[in-house]
Amino acid sequence: MVTYNEIPAVLEQIQKDLRHILKLLSKEGDDTENKNDLLTRQDVCALLKIRLSTLHNWVKARRIKKYCIGGRVYFKYQEIMDLLKKNAI
Repeated sequence: MVTYNEIPAVLEQIQKDLRHILKLLSKEGDDTENKNDLLTRQDVCALLKIRLSTLHNWVKARRIKKYCIGGRVYFKYQEIMDLLKKNAI
C-alpha cells in the first residue's frame, strides 16, 4: 500500500523504469538503423579500442575506407562491423 506522501516518489520510479524499457526497446531496432550510420574517427577508435594513430595507419594502408563529408572524416558502421566479422583488422 502506498501512502499519499509516497505517491510522487513512486511515480518518479515508474517514469524511470518506463524510460529504461523504452531505451532497451529502441536499441533492439538499432540494428537496421546502424547499417546506414556514419561514425567519426573517435567513435571508431572507441568501438575498436584503438588509438587515433592506429586508425590513421589503417586508413593509409587502405584497410578501412574513409568518407570525407564537408571537410570531416567518417566511417560507415556496417563496413566496420563487416571488417570485424572477417577479422580483416
